[in-house]
Amino acid sequence: MPAEIAPLRKGDPLQLGVYRLVGLLGEGGQGTVYLGQTPSGQQVAIKTLHARLRDDAESRRRFLGEVAAARSVGTFGTAQVLEVDFYGEQPFIVSEYIRGESLQQLINREGPRDAGGLRRLMLATAAALQAIHQAGIVHRDFKPSNILLAADGPRVVDFGIARALEGTTMLSSAVVGTPPYMSPEQVSGAKVGPESDVFSWGVAMVFAATGQPAFGQDSIPAVFNRILTREPSLDGVPDDLRALLRSCLAKDPNDRPTASELLQRMLGHAPQSAPRSAGRATRPAPQPAGETVARTGGPFGLALAAQVIAALVTFILEEENGLLFGIGVIAWILGGGFAALALRNLAKRRRA
Repeated sequence: MPAEIAPLRKGDPLQLGVYRLVGLLGEGGQGTVYLGQTPSGQQVAIKTLHARLRDDAESRRRFLGEVAAARSVGTFGTAQVLEVDFYGEQPFIVSEYIRGESLQQLINREGPRDAGGLRRLMLATAAALQAIHQAGIVHRDFKPSNILLAADGPRVVDFGIARALEGTTMLSSAVVGTPPYMSPEQVSGAKVGPESDVFSWGVAMVFAATGQPAFGQDSIPAVFNRILTREPSLDGVPDDLRALLRSCLAKDPNDRPTASELLQRMLGHAPQSAPRSAGRATRPAPQPAGETVARTGGPFGLALAAQVIAALVTFILEEENGLLFGIGVIAWILGGGFAALALRNLAKRRRA
């Protein structure tokens, strides 16, 4: 079922650049989204942006960088960004038009997804999120209304522009995000990275499974308090998906899986209990003192003895005459070589 297209209102533009506007798709804090047509008749989605973006050089620079990264994201699972224009009176961004309703609309109309539909949705959106993150982008506003259900599968939209629009929107707060789907980092004003998107993805998937966001959707202060201090409500989530979603909703960003790890775990390629830090370099576990001595005492002891003997010979011969001093130097070199050989043999034994 296509998303509802409303007629243009009085005061809406009829033309933006080469694009003719034919309908209204939606409106939000970041701007208004229109259905447009190219001169060849192709349908596109056009989002108007705040005029301050045109006048602020730093905002333009940041926006161009974000959009350039967004255009590098593969089209699988996302809506492709086609063009940006902010030099006219009305800045706007053009993207692929996805014919389909949003996940928000579908759940509102039909209720939670069944187990099979939920798993397919999770796989497709996690793959899209992985592609977005691999392009170096943080979505910052991942939510059910930004997941469009096209005939060929779910598509994630509105990525790559949230950060660029910070400070140029009509929002009453500088924070970009939708309260029930914001991460603890966004709520507290901390640094936001890909881990924040994983948290928002988890909340969105709980909504798809239950019809309710994981931390509720009543008053903003109450929701923020739950996000920061309470455990998520997973009632109604299939039992075999609870551990995965709970890990995505961890308060500490470092305890959440990456989008890539999400895919691996859903496909059965990684244990459900594997923490995100499992792939990081870790210190080797300390070994018992007796075992360490047993492994290192022989070769290292011989190497040390060789160096000591070589040093003594050098000192004694140096006292005799210059010629013998040269012999002492040779002895020192040989001692060092013996030490290196012993260390190499030790390394080989450890690898074996």
